[in-house]
Amino acid sequence: MRNAPRTLVCILLLGAATTHAEFPPSELKNLQVLPPETTPAELIGVMRGFAGGLGVRCQHCHVGEEGQPLSEFDFASDQKPTKQKARQMLRMVNAINEQHLAGLPERSDPPVTVTCATCHHNLPKPATLEDELLAAHASGGLAAAKARYAELREQYFGTWSYDFSLRPLNSVAERLGARGELNDAIALQELNREHHPEEPFVYTLLAQLYARNQQPDRAIEALETALEVAPDEPSIPRMLDWLRAQAESPSN
Repeated sequence: MRNAPRTLVCILLLGAATTHAEFPPSELKNLQVLPPETTPAELIGVMRGFAGGLGVRCQHCHVGEEGQPLSEFDFASDQKPTKQKARQMLRMVNAINEQHLAGLPERSDPPVTVTCATCHHNLPKPATLEDELLAAHASGGLAAAKARYAELREQYFGTWSYDFSLRPLNSVAERLGARGELNDAIALQELNREHHPEEPFVYTLLAQLYARNQQPDRAIEALETALEVAPDEPSIPRMLDWLRAQAESPSN
């Protein structure tokens, strides 16, 4: 599991500088995005939200080392590109909340507010599980995609960082199948079946992939299992009848 951010997170993610050996600070300097009247206590709260939303610690954006006293961090330094990114991301979030969402004709009351956590889900890079698996597949093929899935599942299952329902693997298998990479698509959907044997739509997609890969017997087997799992799903018998008819056709 990931380490939780330290309880007292760094307060200077956006460049608010303070005198060395003073933490928390008595005054803030170099505030570039937050209002100039922001107090140290308010900024600490903002930084806690950033740290929790991204699952990071102070040294992610600031010059300092893990375990080093915060009073020794060089919070004024703009050396790390991540600080510049943080400023730009805060400008984006402010624009979303103050301009785009504020202009919607109908809003809930109280209104939903976008924060770092809305997209990041405790991750520095807000990539979805689909993004991670497709990137791994592009760089290292099926073995890399399966290894990445196992790695992320081991580290993040039960957290809110990635969706480990049937949907991400379904989506990746569909996309690989659409590109004609049917063997890899089938292998990932079989992995989906291992983790979600109770989900009928895992089997229906698996059947479609097998059918397209000229493996009608495996397709029929997948649909028969889907029917056992969801006997009241009306689309499954129709698909099964069609596949059986295709398999028995003289042209096949």
